[in-house]
Amino acid sequence: MYARRTLLGMALFALALPLLAGAQDRPAPPVFATNTPPGASAPLLATNTPSPPPVATASLRPAAALDRYALRLWTEADLIRLLLEQAVRLQPGDQDGARAVRLLQFEIERRFPGAPRDLAQRQALLQALLAAPRGSVDLRPVIRPYLQQALNRLRPSFDGPDRTSVEVEGFGLTMLPANLDGDPATADAVLLTRYPAALAGALDVQYQDYVAAQRDAAGVYRLIEGVPTFPAAPLDGVRAVSLEQLADLNGDSVAEIALGLHSDALNRELLIYGWRGGQMVNLVAPGASLRFGGPVRWPAGDGALTVRVYRVESPAWDCLGERDETWTWSFNYFRPPVPPPPFTLQDRLGCRLYQAEPLFAQPVASAIALIEAALQTAQPEDAPAAQRAGMTLAILYALNSRADLALEQAQRLRAEAQPGSWLAGQLAAFQQAAAQSNVTPVQICAALAAADPQGACDIDQLLARLFAERPLRRDRPLEAQLAALGINVLDKVTLSEVGRFDRQAFRFDLGGDDWWAFAPLDRETYTAEAVPPPSGYEQAADAPPTAIEPPPAAWEALLRDNLPEAALTVIANAVRDYPGVPLTSSARYLQALSYDLLSDRGNARSAYYALWSDDPTSVWGRLAAAHLEQR
Repeated sequence: MYARRTLLGMALFALALPLLAGAQDRPAPPVFATNTPPGASAPLLATNTPSPPPVATASLRPAAALDRYALRLWTEADLIRLLLEQAVRLQPGDQDGARAVRLLQFEIERRFPGAPRDLAQRQALLQALLAAPRGSVDLRPVIRPYLQQALNRLRPSFDGPDRTSVEVEGFGLTMLPANLDGDPATADAVLLTRYPAALAGALDVQYQDYVAAQRDAAGVYRLIEGVPTFPAAPLDGVRAVSLEQLADLNGDSVAEIALGLHSDALNRELLIYGWRGGQMVNLVAPGASLRFGGPVRWPAGDGALTVRVYRVESPAWDCLGERDETWTWSFNYFRPPVPPPPFTLQDRLGCRLYQAEPLFAQPVASAIALIEAALQTAQPEDAPAAQRAGMTLAILYALNSRADLALEQAQRLRAEAQPGSWLAGQLAAFQQAAAQSNVTPVQICAALAAADPQGACDIDQLLARLFAERPLRRDRPLEAQLAALGINVLDKVTLSEVGRFDRQAFRFDLGGDDWWAFAPLDRETYTAEAVPPPSGYEQAADAPPTAIEPPPAAWEALLRDNLPEAALTVIANAVRDYPGVPLTSSARYLQALSYDLLSDRGNARSAYYALWSDDPTSVWGRLAAAHLEQR
């Protein structure tokens, strides 16, 4: 789409300043006050930068009563030092520590927009955040102001049609010129940032994002704010960010930026940023989420884009449904189709066999013939479904009294089984069960179901077919007939209902909590049916939590929406839903900080003090202590 261009010359490198110089999402002033002479280059990661002294916090419980403590009167330097200390402590997997860093970053932005301004603190904070476990901290507030400063030092051209790239202090910058606002007096570009620049694989990158940049009529460069903030990766489940399109997508004669967010989800999210009111705004309709898993057909002058969306129809058979959604440009937003089109199953082996279910409820010979024919159509991408079909065949051969074919089928599958895979687990369960003397197909089926929730055999389907083909007789004891099928009884009760024959209900030792009842509807045999657990045998309801974690909506209300009052409401609702259940320390800190940011000094002071007293050694207790000072 864009012509490639070689790296900028050595003269451009000589102009390079550090990329990073601030801690906020909003653009900082284009030039930071430092002692660096104009045109000189200051090192980004100064190895001799002295570590700032720690903020004085207590590791023990308060030394005095509540009325002897007041909320700390923060200075910018002290709060930055507290953030630096917490960042240095971060270890892989420390979720509480990572959330504490995020909350401190948010608090700094609320109290001291544009901080840190001290060069030494900026460098130390940058080093600490880059050294943190990958994806654990939000680097955007630290990096983006430095990017703006770097642009004003580098003064790259945004006027040509080609992209330009440069590496500065280990960061790779690629600038893609684009007309974003339609103003001929300004020059715009999309800026791709990667760190480290030398790593090509997305999974190795410590930081990567796309942001909009502009050079105004006076020649001053600035980053254009995004609403929501332009995403970065790795962060919050987003593994990578891709530039899907940079073109006029809605017919307004300026370019829009379409970014794809890659995560572990089946479909990626698509954000479309366009110019509105001096900033870049997501043009997807509020409350809607534009997701795509397959090809995207971009607008051809009509403002309509079509995305392929996938849905899991059967995880067991690896079967997906798909549909094409056409989003139209209407009333200043891209809007989804109403109603959306239906999903259709993909024409693949897994979906064909999923449609053929229930396989174990069918006559055995018919199910075997169906699967054998379907396997003839398997493609390389059908491997998971083909493996499941192969295991299903092994069980069906056993049910058809062909143990020799069942073992041969298992042997053929063994060559495909990778250690630790679903297939390896199913084969191990099959082999262990088949090795038992006098084993029955029902027992083999139960072993596969017990080995994995998505086991290759459905025990309820199998029982339904067995009891229909060979109904249990009324002239013999039920339990003895069940035992002959390899089914042992764990519990039994008599079900009595008005207007119905009494039925004997049994819970079998086949895993799960399913019950089967046998009604004497025929003179010679019983009619079997699956029934819910009888009264007194129901599964216990989920126990209430022992402590209330902060609901995700509380984190979002504070960190995404900047609404401390909403965070307090979410926490209060959780307390109301579980009366008498205490809040976790993280929820208590989130509550205390929200009071603090709302200037509710009394509640904030009490909440910090109580948390410090109750949990002084946790990260939340230490941060609570740091927010208080003794009078």
